Amino acid sequence: MSKNSAHTTMHALVVHQTGWPNAMQVEDRPRPAAGPDSVLIRVHAAGLNFADTLVIGGSYQEKQALPFIPGAELSGEVIQCGSEVRNIAVGDRVMGQVPAGAYAEYAVLHMHRLAVVPQAMPDREAAGFYVPYGTAICALRERGRLKAGETLLILGAAGAVGLAAIQVGKAMGARVIGVSRKPGKRDAVMRAGADAFISHETGDLKAALKAAGEGGVDVVLDMVGSEATAQALRCLNFEGRLVIIGFTGGQAALLKSNHILVKNIDIVGCYWGPYQTLRPEATRTAFDMLFGWYAQGLLRPQVADTVDLSGISAALERLTAGQYAGKVVATIAKNPSVHQGDHA
Repeated sequence: MSKNSAHTTMHALVVHQTGWPNAMQVEDRPRPAAGPDSVLIRVHAAGLNFADTLVIGGSYQEKQALPFIPGAELSGEVIQCGSEVRNIAVGDRVMGQVPAGAYAEYAVLHMHRLAVVPQAMPDREAAGFYVPYGTAICALRERGRLKAGETLLILGAAGAVGLAAIQVGKAMGARVIGVSRKPGKRDAVMRAGADAFISHETGDLKAALKAAGEGGVDVVLDMVGSEATAQALRCLNFEGRLVIIGFTGGQAALLKSNHILVKNIDIVGCYWGPYQTLRPEATRTAFDMLFGWYAQGLLRPQVADTVDLSGISAALERLTAGQYAGKVVATIAKNPSVHQGDHA
């Protein structure tokens, strides 16, 4: 690589053909530039998400034109600001979400899809904070209307969003029950602050709840889909709320409308992406709340593994197989900042 090209190119993980699993390769790509309403950041670390595998596989609701750089979540240092950007300066550490492009040394973030990283938060935590905790507070506060004293049931509680939702739910004053198909995920779920853990290998979640002496629940946060959703629906109390985030179980559930009717149940979706650009003030307020809880020690991001750019593909395969409890982060910066260490 020539001296000049070193300033115009970057290392990035590139998808040339959709499909999952995918033989992605690290390549040299042109370095992007910030537009008027965005910032260019030097990426310190990127968070891995289940949705990334859907984008790479070509089955996500937002399609990317080939070839593309995958990855939706990152943290890093601002090196260029667009003319319309306010309250963000060169040198700021930020976290945020992109449609694609996080698995690279440089990336562009829209001004409404980022937050300034608290000084005490290390990069590896910041890289995996924005999406799980932003999704969790939107799902529970905006869509689920969770109240202090209510009981929250989380399907897929050992994933990154699930663990974040446990902590957000507790910060909001709820009793939280974490659910996973795998009994081995109990320690991670309880360490995140759950009041109880249930493994539903048998598929009869209502019976498992009854056996645990938990009774009914007020809000179900569902990232799993399939039969687990139908089982959780039966556990809802009168005027309960079912909040659907995703379908890691492979497919959406078929639900019986009679249960919905007789218990006056609300079923809502939570796709957090549009909220960031349509309601930027609400997003900033939510992150002020999240960072306040973080400063109080109520939110404790759990980083399950760290990899480099070349290890992302294998780590995503392990993630889809359910081998992690917590967030997986890719370290990108060649010269990691002083913020890369553990949170004291």
